[in-house]
Amino acid sequence: MRRKEIAAVSQAVNWALTFAIILAIGPGLFPAGSPPEVQVVENKLKPQGSQQLILKKELTVGQTAEGGSLFASIAGVDMAGDGRLFILDNRNKKLRIFDATGKLLKELGREGKGPGEWDTPFMVKLVSENEIMVADAGNRKVVYLDPQGNLIREVSYARNMGFIKLQERNGQYWAAEMGLEGNSLAYTIASYDSGFNRLLKFDTLLTPIPISGRKINPYEMYFEFCLDSRGNLLYGLSSAYEIKCFNPEGKLFRIIRKEYRPQPITEKDRQEILSQLPETAGGNVKEMLAFPDYFPPFSAFLVDEADRLYVRTFEKGQAPHWYTWDVFDPDGKLIARAEIPENTLLIKGGKLCAVEKDEEDYPYLCLYQVTWKK
Repeated sequence: MRRKEIAAVSQAVNWALTFAIILAIGPGLFPAGSPPEVQVVENKLKPQGSQQLILKKELTVGQTAEGGSLFASIAGVDMAGDGRLFILDNRNKKLRIFDATGKLLKELGREGKGPGEWDTPFMVKLVSENEIMVADAGNRKVVYLDPQGNLIREVSYARNMGFIKLQERNGQYWAAEMGLEGNSLAYTIASYDSGFNRLLKFDTLLTPIPISGRKINPYEMYFEFCLDSRGNLLYGLSSAYEIKCFNPEGKLFRIIRKEYRPQPITEKDRQEILSQLPETAGGNVKEMLAFPDYFPPFSAFLVDEADRLYVRTFEKGQAPHWYTWDVFDPDGKLIARAEIPENTLLIKGGKLCAVEKDEEDYPYLCLYQVTWKK
C-alpha cells in the first residue's frame, strides 16, 4: 500500500472539492534554457562511484504492552543530539518525547485555540536543545515550547490563506502558500521573515478553480522542496526529473537532472488508491479522478547533515513498502541508489526514522542505523 501517495491523493481531492487545492501547473514555469551562470548537473540512470548505503534496524518506538501503538498517526519527527526523539501525532494532537532507548519521557500538547494549544499540528522541529517548534495548520500559527511543554512564544500566519508545507531555518520560514489569483487557485513557494512577512517568491503555480465535470489528475500537481544546511532551497516539479537549487538570496545557481525509467500506474495501483479515498458529500470523488499512465519521477526530498539529497522515486523495492531513493552529493552528483522505507521522515545523526505499520495497520516509528561504505 502506498500510504504516502494515497494520503496525498485523498488530500488533493478534498481540497479540489472545497476550492483549495492546486491541481495543475501553469505553462512556462521553467524555461528550457538556463542562464550561463547556472550550473547544470546531468546524471545518468546509474550512480557515479561505488558508495553504498546500508541500513540496520535498531528500534521500534510506540509499541504498547497491551498490543497496538501509542500513535494514531505520525506527522513528523526530530532528534536531539543525545538521541531523544520528538514525535508528532497529528491525529491525537500530541507531541511525545522518548529517550534514545524508546522509553516515553513526556507527552506535550493540548487541543484548542488558546496560547500554546493547537488544532491541526502538521510538523515538528527541534530548533535548539531547549526549543521545540510545532506548526499548526488549523490555527495558522507556529508554537514554540520548551521540553517541559511551557510556551515560549507563538507566531501567527493567520493573514495567509494557509500553508501545506513549511520549513524553518535560523528564524526564517520557507512555505508553500495557498491563495487566489483572479479566477485561479495559486500555490506560491516563498520565504518569509520571523513574522511571516514574505521575503522572496520562488515560484507560483496556477490552475483554474475546479468546476463540476472537470477531471482531476491526482499526480499533475506533485512538487517538493527542502532546505540544506547552508539555507539553499532545493525545489522540483515532478513533471520532469529536475531539481532547482536557489541560494538564500533567491538566486538560481544549480539545476540537477537525472535520467529515469517512468513507472507505470497499474490497474491494481488505481484500485488501491481509490479504495482508500474517504467518502465525500456532494460528489462522486472516484468519478472525478483521471489517472495518468505513469507515476511522476519523484515524490519526496530529504537532506541529511552532510547535505546529501535523498529523492524518493516510485520504483518499488524488494521488501513491501520500500522504494528506491536516489542519493545526490552536495554538488548534485548521483552517488547511490538505495532501497529505503517509503515513509521515511528524517535522516539525522546516523539514524533513519521511518513510519511503518503492522498487519493491523498500527503505526510505529522505526529507527535504522545508517552506514555508508565505499
